Amino acid sequence: MNPYLKLLGIGLLATFHSAVGIAQSSGDPAKGKEIVAKTCVACHGVDGNGPVPNFPKLAGTDAGYLLKQLREFKNKRRTSEVMEPIAGALSADEMADAAAFFASQKPAPGTVKDPSLLDAGKKLWTDGNPTSGVPACAGCHGDRGQGDERYPRLAGQYSEYTQDQLGQFKSGKRKNDKRQMQAVADRMSEQEIKAVAEYIANLP
Repeated sequence: MNPYLKLLGIGLLATFHSAVGIAQSSGDPAKGKEIVAKTCVACHGVDGNGPVPNFPKLAGTDAGYLLKQLREFKNKRRTSEVMEPIAGALSADEMADAAAFFASQKPAPGTVKDPSLLDAGKKLWTDGNPTSGVPACAGCHGDRGQGDERYPRLAGQYSEYTQDQLGQFKSGKRKNDKRQMQAVADRMSEQEIKAVAEYIANLP
């Protein structure tokens, strides 16, 4: 079977199975602001535009997606020495409130470190690599990288963080997405990972 079509099938299957279980958030952004100020600010900043590239920017990310990730840190479906104890200490309402706050914030633009990789990154983003079976990133994350409740917002994300997460998917360390991104990252070269990470940082 054509590997490109196989990957598309995996993506469609994951989307179908997640349709019923999408984490919805009805949190209170005002309460979430207080939680963020006490718990999240050091890594993610006061408004979700974190100051350190090791940690993701969360501003403008869909609240349902953020809530799902917090739940999975809490139940250890997604592993992180930093996030597991933090999420574990939050109640269900507190997680929803924090997610709602970050979702309500305005994302800051990203910074491109290596402009020479932008053309290659754009091609992967818009067209993928049919030869190796890598689908277009825009197919799930949106043309502008805006994301939704199933897929994270990526526009303007730190290239270092994007590379780290793709590396974790590639190695199998991160596996809380029904293997969809594991299958994609496994087919990407290190140079492709760097290129698409730079293009993502470039998206407004």
